[in-house]
Amino acid sequence: MKALVIGSGEFYFPYEIKEWFVIACDGGLDHCRAHNISPDRILGDFDSVSADTFEFYKNSEKTVYPAKKDMTDLELGIRLAIELGAEEIIVTGALSSTRFDHSLCNISLLLICLEKGIKAKIINENNEIFLLNDKCTLKKTDRFVSFLPVTSTVEGLTLKGFEYPLENFTLKQGTSLCVSNRIEDGIAEVSLKTGIIAVIVSKD
Repeated sequence: MKALVIGSGEFYFPYEIKEWFVIACDGGLDHCRAHNISPDRILGDFDSVSADTFEFYKNSEKTVYPAKKDMTDLELGIRLAIELGAEEIIVTGALSSTRFDHSLCNISLLLICLEKGIKAKIINENNEIFLLNDKCTLKKTDRFVSFLPVTSTVEGLTLKGFEYPLENFTLKQGTSLCVSNRIEDGIAEVSLKTGIIAVIVSKD
């Protein structure tokens, strides 16, 4: 199963929606209504969604949580997707121009998926973000590719096919060395031996 988890931040989803199991988290329900999406599951404390939209989806399957709880609505949505057996998760509405604390927290929630071996990423119109603890390949793009250490130290980082390659490099937090790289070859390779990095593909 492929799951789309929708939060209340900036919405973007360029894929065919019918192929995805849709989980709308609180204010993400407003995005569903605006884009004519019928969510498969709805959850949250519903303090962000408009009253009119909440009424519009009153007959949909939903889970209501209290406002005072230990998880954000988006974390609950990601955990539900995993519980239902999702093998791939895309999260949209996770980045905000106002609530940076939410944006940063939501990126860290990708760790839940990484630890379970589930392919997951956060997207908006300008960015694609995923976490990596082993290796991957990236297709050539005109966008920038940045690598930020999530753990304090990332050892054995190797970048092949990039404008700025690296070989068995130790990347530590507190440096901008791996920001704004470019893919030069048709396929670029990224690998690391220990640690976790955030891979951010972005455009200006």
